[in-house]
Amino acid sequence: MHICCDDGSTNVKLAWYVGGELRTTLSPNSFRQGWKIDGIGSRRTFNYLVDGVKYTFDDVSQQAISTTHIEYQYGDTNLLAVHHALLNSGVEPQAVKLTVTLPISEFYTEDCQKNTVNIQRKIDNLLRPVTLNKGEAFTVTAVEVMPESLPAVFSPLVRENVARWKRLW
Repeated sequence: MHICCDDGSTNVKLAWYVGGELRTTLSPNSFRQGWKIDGIGSRRTFNYLVDGVKYTFDDVSQQAISTTHIEYQYGDTNLLAVHHALLNSGVEPQAVKLTVTLPISEFYTEDCQKNTVNIQRKIDNLLRPVTLNKGEAFTVTAVEVMPESLPAVFSPLVRENVARWKRLW
């Protein structure tokens, strides 16, 4: 399954097709280190393990890890945010291919060339496994990285031979 993912610093937006129908979802980013007690409250508890470090989704904690910095794109919190969005999308955990974004300033070098180092950092980050305590997680099998904003749609439009004023859907 192929899922497009705008993994921004405050929310993750997902889009995918099921039988020709576009599906979308939005998931907030709010994680802290450590695990929450399972079974308290009416919502499901999402406790994760990444490279031996425990994290939990906690949208009310004062200890939430900041995600509004550029290193977010390459770290545990980004990986968690993408997996948390996938787990809350309604799609059953399975192997997925992701198309994700990087800020334009990270995707391109000062010389307006693709920053292959940053692109590979993003790919490597999202290919790392995530363990969900008492649950099944997604397996990311491939990652394509595109620049955020308008340049993100340019290459697909060219590949699809979309002319000016032509509708895609």
